[in-house]
Amino acid sequence: MQRNLEDLRNEWIDHIGERSEKFGFSRIAGQLEGLLFLSGRPLSLDEMADRLEVSKASVSTNIRFLERLKVVHKVYHRGERKNFYEIAGDIWEIETEILKTLVKDELERFQRIVDRDSDYLADYQIAEDEDAAELELVRDRVAGIREYLEAGAYFLNMLLTKGVITPAVVRQIEIK
Repeated sequence: MQRNLEDLRNEWIDHIGERSEKFGFSRIAGQLEGLLFLSGRPLSLDEMADRLEVSKASVSTNIRFLERLKVVHKVYHRGERKNFYEIAGDIWEIETEILKTLVKDELERFQRIVDRDSDYLADYQIAEDEDAAELELVRDRVAGIREYLEAGAYFLNMLLTKGVITPAVVRQIEIK
């Protein structure tokens, strides 16, 4: 049996939903992202609920989540009382916003923790019943985490700086 365009679209909507779920988000949020990404026009909450065969309440909740991530935005239609939504850009813009919103915030939060604990460990005076080698192990491990986070933040900032990392640039990178 040959797949038609609608079958292919449905498969992609499901794949994007699965990807979303693997990253700890709602499958429906991913399916909405896929539906709007592959749609040529803004869709209402009713249309999205019908298309995905889910409740309008679920669509509403998940579309607000996608709005916070800046993956979708509301589109106003003159004379319409319904809210319409469309995807907020191309795949690079969408994924960059997700990285910016989720990953960068988490990296910065974790960096603050590492900074606080590094300062604490630098001044820490070992007690009689504690092992000096164990303290050095913890200091080394926290220093390793700091180095990893700094490298990750540097790479992420390059990725998030519009125009620095493009598909053409990525294709030129050689991993040895």
